[in-house]
Amino acid sequence: MPNWPTLRRRRLARELANLRESIGMTIEEAAGHTGISPSHLSRVERALVGVRVPVVRALLATYGASPTVTTNLVEVAQTATQRGWWHRYAGSIPDEYATYIGFEADAARIWNFELISIPGLMQTEGYTRSVLQGGVARLSEEEIERRLEVRMRRQVLLHREGPPALWAVLDESAIRRQVGGPETMAEQLNHLAAIANLPHVDVQVLPFAAGAHPGTPGSFVVLGFADPTDREVVYIETMAGDLYPEGDADVQGAVQAFDRLRAMALAPDESVSMIRNVAKELA
Repeated sequence: MPNWPTLRRRRLARELANLRESIGMTIEEAAGHTGISPSHLSRVERALVGVRVPVVRALLATYGASPTVTTNLVEVAQTATQRGWWHRYAGSIPDEYATYIGFEADAARIWNFELISIPGLMQTEGYTRSVLQGGVARLSEEEIERRLEVRMRRQVLLHREGPPALWAVLDESAIRRQVGGPETMAEQLNHLAAIANLPHVDVQVLPFAAGAHPGTPGSFVVLGFADPTDREVVYIETMAGDLYPEGDADVQGAVQAFDRLRAMALAPDESVSMIRNVAKELA
């Protein structure tokens, strides 16, 4: 089973590192007190590996954590080991994609800019199948069906109780490109317009007339979380692999780029009208 990081593991890693540093203890000293290797503790603090609850308790005792902090972080450690629904697809989807699904499932807000395609959370089965068939990787029909199943399963979060706030900005090329042919694309656009009517969803189209814009380099997603101590996650999908830039400048750059994109795009009502009109042209 791949060792996929989660938001809870990142939170636990951050808190353990902060507690250790607050008392001026080195990783080597902390590891020596708890019977684990310094290299393992270093990986724990970077959220590269999980950590068992007894080890968490031992670390917290070493750091002199209060009973309240201990209770909270032990609970985080317990939930960090729970597997999400996507774990059943191990081997069928790339590890980086599984990591993204885990972050997405915990997100309170999702800001998505797409340059040439409809966001995965808003795709129809026909559109998704066509995207997978035309992708870089040559997938078997079985692999396509498995990935299609994952894509559809992800969309459940938009209809759950307490869904994340989704804000999508699409370059006009995303709604003009006829993925799967006119019929499939018209169905996709009508579905997109319907999803845009959900109270927690905003969709904007960035028209060709807007000219050059901050999203020209490519698509990206910014995930925000309910806990203010959890910093945003930026996700960029590339042919060379998925990226998660973590530097402050990178994260703030993505946030600012999205702010500029939605300021340049058509208003949500105008955008839905354009989407429906393009769908009518294809019908």
